[in-house]
Order: sequence, then structure tokens, then C-alpha cells
Amino acid sequence: MPLLCLLFLTFFPAMAWAAEPPTMTSALLRTAWALLIVVGLILALYGLSKKRLFLGKMSGNAIKIIEMRPLQPKSTLALVEVRGREYLLGVSANSIHLLAELSAEPGKQPVDFPTLLAEQE
Repeated sequence: MPLLCLLFLTFFPAMAWAAEPPTMTSALLRTAWALLIVVGLILALYGLSKKRLFLGKMSGNAIKIIEMRPLQPKSTLALVEVRGREYLLGVSANSIHLLAELSAEPGKQPVDFPTLLAEQE
């Protein structure tokens, strides 16, 4: 058995030198194929991690953004519902301010955004 291993190791380099070198096209195709496999694995892992991380966070729907209106490039009015209560928020680049707390009356239909703004003025 050791003689067989020694014989194999002796002729293995000779077999490697006897093989034809790969052409540029085949080397390019092998490289492209390997790159596609690596990119596919990265995308699959990204998708799985995103699905696993956000799976538990999507279960609670306590906060709903009803409507947002931009005022200036970095400031916005937001109408937000949190557990049945509505809040009018002023959102800027550096802060969020509570402008009004709007209590939703039971059985009353929701009012559209321009009407709410007119009532608060």
C-alpha cells in the first residue's frame, strides 16, 4: 500500500504538467460562475436575515401613520394613531413636537386631514 501511494505521488505532478492549460475563455467563464454563486449566496443570506429579524416586530400594530403632509423640505405634519388615540405631530430634521392630541370619539367617523387642520387653528 505505501508503494502504491509513493507511485501515485511520483506520477501526479507529471499528470498535472501533461494537462493542457485552460484557455482565457474557460477561465473567464469559471470566474463568472463562481462570482454568480457567491453573489447569490450573499443575497439569500441577506433575505433570510431580514425576514428573521423583522418577523417578530411586524406582529404589533399599535402605531399607525394616518397621513403625512410636507411643509418645507425638512419639516412635515404627521397624523398618527396610537392605540385608538390620534396625535398631530410636527416632524423636523432634529425633533418631533406634539402639536395636538385628538381624542377619537366612539362611533364617530374619522375626519379628513384638512378638516382637522382647520379645527385646530
